[in-house]
Amino acid sequence: MEESQFDMERLRQAFEAGDVDEVLKFYAEDLEHIEVDDGAPPRSPRRTGADFIRSAIAGAAQAGIKLRLENPVVGTDRAACTITCEFPDGRHLLSNTIYDLRDGKIVRQLDVQVMDPER
Repeated sequence: MEESQFDMERLRQAFEAGDVDEVLKFYAEDLEHIEVDDGAPPRSPRRTGADFIRSAIAGAAQAGIKLRLENPVVGTDRAACTITCEFPDGRHLLSNTIYDLRDGKIVRQLDVQVMDPER
């Protein structure tokens, strides 16, 4: 059985530290990023790429949003985790995330997420 080349623990450390450059090392340049949430239902999900990941990680760090990557599962061509974002006002965003992997890089990320309502 082939072992995964994907280091989820290193991704977690970089992600939680808000280290944009290190996080981006885990993504392929042609990343397909898909989000499903209240504003982007399954029939018309939000589609972005690596630039969105870059701005999201940088923006979270600047806004004081605490990021956690938990419940990791890693296979040879797929990985998954739960991402939690804790906002300074106490609200949370919870995302169940599936990564499709190729050559140890994320080529597709699917986030199904929900956020606490504004207070």
